[in-house]
Amino acid sequence: MGGPVDGAFRLIRPLLPNEPRVVDEEAEQALTERFLSPALTALEALFRLVRAQVDPGLRQAGQRKNGKAYPLGWCLEISLAVQNSLQRLQPASLPPLPAQGYAALAAFLAHGGRFRQVWGDLRGEYFQNAFLAGTLYIDASNDTVVPTKPPVEILPLAQARFVPIEDFGHFGRVASRYWGAQVFPNHVLPSLAPYFPLVTVTAEGAVCLQSATDYMIALTCSAGFRPSEDVLEAAPMDGDLAGRLAQCLARVPAIGVVADPARGRALALEQCRQLRVQGASPSDEHRTTACRTMLAANQALDGLGAGLT
Repeated sequence: MGGPVDGAFRLIRPLLPNEPRVVDEEAEQALTERFLSPALTALEALFRLVRAQVDPGLRQAGQRKNGKAYPLGWCLEISLAVQNSLQRLQPASLPPLPAQGYAALAAFLAHGGRFRQVWGDLRGEYFQNAFLAGTLYIDASNDTVVPTKPPVEILPLAQARFVPIEDFGHFGRVASRYWGAQVFPNHVLPSLAPYFPLVTVTAEGAVCLQSATDYMIALTCSAGFRPSEDVLEAAPMDGDLAGRLAQCLARVPAIGVVADPARGRALALEQCRQLRVQGASPSDEHRTTACRTMLAANQALDGLGAGLT
């Protein structure tokens, strides 16, 4: 991999959902320099204002993630709330500086600039949800890992060290650093393994099939499930762990649990190959069914218990 053909493919292939990649860098850079770069202070003021508007409602929800209070771990919810709030803003009601930022962003969009919510690897340490405006990285949830940081950060994408997740190995490395998770191949639910080829286990006992993000599902589907196959080819999952997972998952009807990880490995790899031959795509009914089953499995695994591994 990595030769001229593969490199060309990466340049011309369609964007995956929420992929942090600039397709037409020359055009987007020109629009960024014309409309956004001269208004960075005003843009930051706009996103700070919107973030302050969405904070009370999100905080009031009162939910905790992995035992941590808002805003820790809330980057997706904050990003979506900011995006929705931006769409409903009344420019005439904005203070002068945020109004300048709004006008700059509106002019950028009117001239063909792209503004998208994206997800990826931030500095090799975190999964992060943010925005890509032209060639600018705009993080409206910058305090969701370290709460003392400013809530908004705007940088050129080239300086932000924010990159797409390349494959499931890359996903696993970030999951290990960010969540403190142990990462295992999914050799216990082979019917789901092509879409969700990993199992993560945290010290707190959070156990999940990974990954439920649209990006990761589209990544493996678009590559004929080879990214899933690559991690599923690892040595069989620990037998004791597989047994405990299988026992917990037995309550989910018709899920196809396999307690023997060596057999589960073989079946999971065969599932990848069969789906590749069939040409399954992210919109197929099979994928929708797999996602529903994954949700049921993760619900059954929820709170399995600390000290699992």
